[in-house]
Amino acid sequence: MAARGEVKGREGRGRILQQGRLVRGLTQHLLAERLETDQKYIWGLESGKNTFVLERIFAIIRETGIRMYMEVDDGADEPRDDSLDEPRG
Repeated sequence: MAARGEVKGREGRGRILQQGRLVRGLTQHLLAERLETDQKYIWGLESGKNTFVLERIFAIIRETGIRMYMEVDDGADEPRDDSLDEPRG
C-alpha cells in the first residue's frame, strides 16, 4: 500500500505521519520509544500541534511557491533498520 499527498500545513503533516505509523504497525508509544521521546510528542505531531520550527518552514514553503509531498509505503522492498529495535541505554 502506498499513499502520497501534498502537505500544506500541520494538519496534513499529522495525517501522513499517522498513516505511516499505522502502515508500519506501530503504536504511538512504541514509535516514541524508538525515537527516544514520549508518546505525547508523537500525539502532538499527529494531531497537528503547532510547533514554531515547523510553522516557520511551512510559511517559507507557502511564500516561495514550493510544494512538499510525503509518501507512505509498506517498505516491503526496503531493508529493515533493526538498529531501531535495540534497547536504548
